Amino acid sequence: MYGHGIEQPFDSIESAHEFMNVLADTILDAMKDLKHEHRLALQDGYDRRAQAIELAQLKLKMLSCDVHRSRRALNDLRMIRRLIMNERLTVEHAMAAM
Repeated sequence: MYGHGIEQPFDSIESAHEFMNVLADTILDAMKDLKHEHRLALQDGYDRRAQAIELAQLKLKMLSCDVHRSRRALNDLRMIRRLIMNERLTVEHAMAAM
């Protein structure tokens, strides 16, 4: 539980979704960098480094999948909230968006 006056990092679904977008972009940048580093490690004969980079690439791919699922879940929550709060979307529009 948070005390009054303490700002929460994600005070809305939208701010959490925006964070996930930033995280997804950062993951893509890191994957590009690692691809380049992996190529260099193989060229220079650093097999152990190349293996470590491959492990990092695998973990980034897993994280990317988790972020993608989280973004979809946040989109669903945003739509459900709009339905509950009767915001901007009607039921027909929400069903069409699915």
